[in-house]
Amino acid sequence: MNKTLLFCLVLVLSFTQWGAAQETGSKIFKIGFSQCTNLDLWRKTMFLEMQNELISYPSLELNIKDAQNSSDKQINDIRELVSSGIDLLIVSPNESSPLTPIIEETFRRGIPVIVVDRKIDSDNYSAFIGANNYNIGKEAGKYAAKTLKYKGTILEIWGLKGSSPAKDRHRGFAEEIAKYPGLKILDAGSGEWEKTGGEKLMKANLEKGIPFDMVFAHNDVMALGAIAAYQVSHNRQPCCFIGIDGLPGKEGGIEAVLNKKLFATVLYPTGGGQTIRLAWDILNSKAFNKENELKSLVIDSSNVEAIKTQADEILTLHRKIEFSKKNLDNQVRRFNNQQLWLVASLFFLLVVVLLVLVILRSLQKKRLAYTKLEIQKQEINKQNDELKRISQELSEATQAKLNFFTNISHEFRTPLTLIIGPLENILRSDQLSSTSRQSLQMMQRNVNRLLRLINQLMDMRKIENEKMKLKAVKTDIVEFVRGIKMAFDEEAEKRQIEYLFISDLSSQFLYVDKDKTDKIFFNLLSNAFKFTSDSGRIEIRISNKKMKFGGKENLATIIEVADNGRGIPDTEVPFLFQPFYQAQQAESISTKGTGLGLSLSKSFIDLHKGQISVSSVLHEGTSFSVCFQHGAKHLEQSEIVETDAEYERTEKNIPAATSQEMNTAQSKIPKANKPADKNSQTLLVIEDNADVRLFITSCLADQYQIMEAANGKEAFDKIDEQEPDLIICDVMMPVMNGLEFTKKLKSDIRICHIPIILLTARTSHDQKIEGLETGADSYIPKPFNSNHLRVRVAKLIENRQKIRKHYQENLQIPSSASDVSQLDANFLKRCNQLVELNITNSEYGVEELSAEIGLTRVHVYRKIKHLTNLTVSEFIRNIKLKKAALLLTTSGKSVSEIAYETGFSSPSYFSKCFKDYYKLSPTEFVNNNS
Repeated sequence: MNKTLLFCLVLVLSFTQWGAAQETGSKIFKIGFSQCTNLDLWRKTMFLEMQNELISYPSLELNIKDAQNSSDKQINDIRELVSSGIDLLIVSPNESSPLTPIIEETFRRGIPVIVVDRKIDSDNYSAFIGANNYNIGKEAGKYAAKTLKYKGTILEIWGLKGSSPAKDRHRGFAEEIAKYPGLKILDAGSGEWEKTGGEKLMKANLEKGIPFDMVFAHNDVMALGAIAAYQVSHNRQPCCFIGIDGLPGKEGGIEAVLNKKLFATVLYPTGGGQTIRLAWDILNSKAFNKENELKSLVIDSSNVEAIKTQADEILTLHRKIEFSKKNLDNQVRRFNNQQLWLVASLFFLLVVVLLVLVILRSLQKKRLAYTKLEIQKQEINKQNDELKRISQELSEATQAKLNFFTNISHEFRTPLTLIIGPLENILRSDQLSSTSRQSLQMMQRNVNRLLRLINQLMDMRKIENEKMKLKAVKTDIVEFVRGIKMAFDEEAEKRQIEYLFISDLSSQFLYVDKDKTDKIFFNLLSNAFKFTSDSGRIEIRISNKKMKFGGKENLATIIEVADNGRGIPDTEVPFLFQPFYQAQQAESISTKGTGLGLSLSKSFIDLHKGQISVSSVLHEGTSFSVCFQHGAKHLEQSEIVETDAEYERTEKNIPAATSQEMNTAQSKIPKANKPADKNSQTLLVIEDNADVRLFITSCLADQYQIMEAANGKEAFDKIDEQEPDLIICDVMMPVMNGLEFTKKLKSDIRICHIPIILLTARTSHDQKIEGLETGADSYIPKPFNSNHLRVRVAKLIENRQKIRKHYQENLQIPSSASDVSQLDANFLKRCNQLVELNITNSEYGVEELSAEIGLTRVHVYRKIKHLTNLTVSEFIRNIKLKKAALLLTTSGKSVSEIAYETGFSSPSYFSKCFKDYYKLSPTEFVNNNS
């Protein structure tokens, strides 16, 4: 029934849309019209004619933009019209040259363009419509010569000198006047098509006192302005004024001739109606002429009455058409409203009928539903019983896995202890070399870090099983926290962090479990240093305050760890103390955690019946506050001990693998001694883990010069300073990871030739494919064998050297060279083409090649040197010699001719270069190949 209702609704809406489509007719075409100005009378007349014609074409929608006599604004107007999705563009250019590029660009995009009134410096348009300004100038010249009886001086007032109408009108007028030696033209300057411009120019010429017999203005508006200025001067001889446009209306040229202000005007038709008809033909794929010239004539006292009468009739007809259109629009709106109400009434009637049917149908379904529900209830009960059984089995299986996990974690401690003990003994020896000691210290740091992680996992398991017991000892909390604080002093000094310990108390004894309290504050400080940038600020503040614990008030000591780091978003704060949760902000941190630290800290604080809270402002900082109650009444008697011998014996002596150690490891990495060969290759090692970076460096430093970076962003800064021969990059890094770095490197034409090896712990097949698809040259999984890494580096460098040698011999990349990217191959191909195009130019060098390629001189030099092992000069010379060898064997020209033809400054220099390259003189080469 619902489907029936939906079908009827769709049917009614379809009918309505069909009726609307029938009413509106065919497709609506959007026409954009960029007018140079809408202010002058001629433009207003054009717009009026367009509106008259558009009444006959309801499918055309005209959008007009006024450029206000600004070429820059007109260019922006055209871009806006094109981006709005127009079907055709009409342009009346303000100036020819500035508007030509944007009109050509629009035309090349497939949008038809009609140029009106003023032409552009190109024929890249669909059609032009307008009067021939050159012929109009000639007509004005003929009339002026005849009126002056071929003798006298004519003052010419120009339009905008950069526009095509002004240039063409002057050219036609000047050529016609030049036929009569008795006539002379004076250039009054540009009135820029404005009345005030004509008035200003006339005043300036009158002040000069230069006599003239006639004024020819490029439009009627400037002519009327000149007349106004001329009439102010009463001591001038009578003068006749000629203009161009011949527009109707009070301010038009026809009225001025009729009132004897103008001696004559040349009709310059606007072509508004013809433009709309031409646009219709183009949009409907009808035949049309590209050049459409409008006819003109001279209007003077002999014909002005007849032309004015005709213009008045046209204006009267326009008003009648507008009135009729308004009446027609009102009738159409009334009809559409009536049709809408009729459709709506039919629709609601249909809905009522369908609702009645739906109600009857639903009553019948309701009876069937009760029966089905009873059956489903029985099935659900069975499923619930089955789910309970499966849940019990899953719980048992999960418990078994957790027990196994706990047991194996215990087992890890034994081998780790056996590793730590001997390591400590070896490190006490004075016989170790510096390199060996650094390697062993790196092993010790990472073994201790692994031991601490295992301890955290075991602590979490104890808490889950409720087997974690408190061993509270009376402790001076101020001195205890001060001791933990000192463990981070070195890192704070190294990173220039302002690290403060502020206590309102000289001492304060509390009952706390030293082991758990140590872990709480060590974790909070580790996080503070992790999320605080260099030169930041970290504070530890201790104070007493009365607080409520479980509804009871008690004096408490508050220890606050605050930083001015990156902060935590408000959306993440509620989840910080959940097990295994890591904030998104941590994704950009080089040393990631397990997500257990804060969860464990809160559990330890809960065991103390204390409180922990956090406040954070994004990009401003974070503050963690830990509150411990005074006294021992809140603790069980079994939770209080005299001393914690276990903590003093073991946990206190386990060095932590802190971010401090990881950072200081960076400073301890030995700087690789440069190989004896100063030309040995340079490698860039990108790895966020300082110890791994140290290991890679120690494997390769004896053969290569080593550069280092902690992430992709830092690596790009290093590449800008010195370009390496090969890059070894980790995948998982902060700021910019290895995949992002590789993609950016291989898409940059300046440096895409540098081979790159990706190192990662992500070893699945899909992950390897992902790495290679970004453009990596090799993919080595962790943990990796140092010999494997050495061989792979050597092979990649060897392959590059083979390609360079092949290019030097054949001047082209071998087709089997898969190690060369398409970007590099295209780069060399383009360089070859440019050199061959300029082969006769002996001055063609790196500066010219760089400019045409579009890269800096340094980047072109580096890239060609890396790909071919040739300098740019050698690269260009070898291509010329290759061309010369071909000409020597095929052209029959002399050695001198070929030397100059291939761009060498002299035949002797050519012969020397040729012999150096081919080991034969040009003459010997010809004899051997003849």
